[in-house]
Amino acid sequence: MDKLSSIAAVVLTLNEEHNLPRALSSLAWCDELLVLDSGSVDSTEAVARQNNARFIVHKQARPFQITEQRNWALDRCGLRSKWVLFIDADEEVSPVLAEEIRKLITATSRFNAYELTPRYWFLGKWLKRTQGFPNWHPRLLQREAVRFQGGVWESFSDTALISRIHIPYEHFAFSKGIDDWLERHQRYSSWDAIEIDQYLSTKTLRSSRKRRLRALTSSLWLLRPLLRFIQKYLFQFGFLEGWQALLYCLLISFYDLMTITKLIQLRRHRSGLPL
Repeated sequence: MDKLSSIAAVVLTLNEEHNLPRALSSLAWCDELLVLDSGSVDSTEAVARQNNARFIVHKQARPFQITEQRNWALDRCGLRSKWVLFIDADEEVSPVLAEEIRKLITATSRFNAYELTPRYWFLGKWLKRTQGFPNWHPRLLQREAVRFQGGVWESFSDTALISRIHIPYEHFAFSKGIDDWLERHQRYSSWDAIEIDQYLSTKTLRSSRKRRLRALTSSLWLLRPLLRFIQKYLFQFGFLEGWQALLYCLLISFYDLMTITKLIQLRRHRSGLPL
């Protein structure tokens, strides 16, 4: 392993036996493969080991924070590579993207972190307009220089010198069906409600990612479901992407409806009011 250009891939999992083979296969070019699991009860561990990945379990106390899990991988899992690439189990790195990453980490550069953008697939359709492609996510970093912050909607820490890679990775967020999608977004909505409540009380946000937009939508929290649908289906021309886009926009609006309902519940509970 050339330590100056070595790279580890980390995949966070929870019951990902269906998606994990595709993700790990697309990461076979990396020097290290790590699967950091949150307590799977399916064959996720067997799939990881069959694909020559180390498998470690770390169960967080609730609420689950993705930034804490990523940082735990960096701090506690014995990674040796200079660079670390984070890919979720429902994502895939193309050979073209892999080649671009290899080229960047072997070149001399002042950057120690890179944001990547996904192509978001929903029921066989790439929702390019609906999801506002390119939509940037913090995924590649130098292990000794950068950490994550922000909770669920993560960003790089302030030590990051950030650039972007424009070749997309593939994201199959609906690959495990509606039950899994709803379960994940039920967790996200709980965290989002807490984040909005904190912003309304302190006017500060933990995440630096899309800070202005999150501050605006937090201020207009009661209108979020309607505004989200208008934004994605009309302003971003989602209506040009067929019935898949319409269904997705309705689902994401329902997610915002769950969020504001939980926010109301949180504030009434704190004020001693009945639910």
